[in-house]
Amino acid sequence: MLEYRLPTPGDKAMLRSYLAECSENGEHNVMLAQDLLVEDYAAWLELIHTNANEGSADWGRSLFLLCEDGGETIGILCIRHELSKELAAIYGNIGYAVLPSKRNRGYATQMLQHALDVCRDAGLESVTLGCYQDNAASIAVIQKCGGVLVAENDNYIEGRMSQYYAIRLV
Repeated sequence: MLEYRLPTPGDKAMLRSYLAECSENGEHNVMLAQDLLVEDYAAWLELIHTNANEGSADWGRSLFLLCEDGGETIGILCIRHELSKELAAIYGNIGYAVLPSKRNRGYATQMLQHALDVCRDAGLESVTLGCYQDNAASIAVIQKCGGVLVAENDNYIEGRMSQYYAIRLV
């Protein structure tokens, strides 16, 4: 069973290694404020904890969680359960990423199911998730968890098509 937690000061090297593995796999933007993580880990960590505890004007409270299996980090999970509908339509309420070396083991489905439970417990009736149109694995996970395609556009990154799915929680 996966465990979820906020990052700590001791996670700096592991998170940088995580970014390196993703970059080697051609994935370059996988984490909230990852430039800040690389430049000033303490400031990044403060941002993550502030977002979790107090929130921000634009994003509300949001969780950036490390996902671990037996103490080994296998992915990251972002739960943005206080987003406006406008921002949810661009960024989605939930984002997840599994390390390339840990994929195809069911982790993404477990992570998404956990995020749906958190959003349901927070009182949301539905959530929006987005992924790139060419990400067949993520599309399959979202659909497996009840996602219904509601939009296709390039409003996340101009010129790169994304698909947006709604999942009802009630």
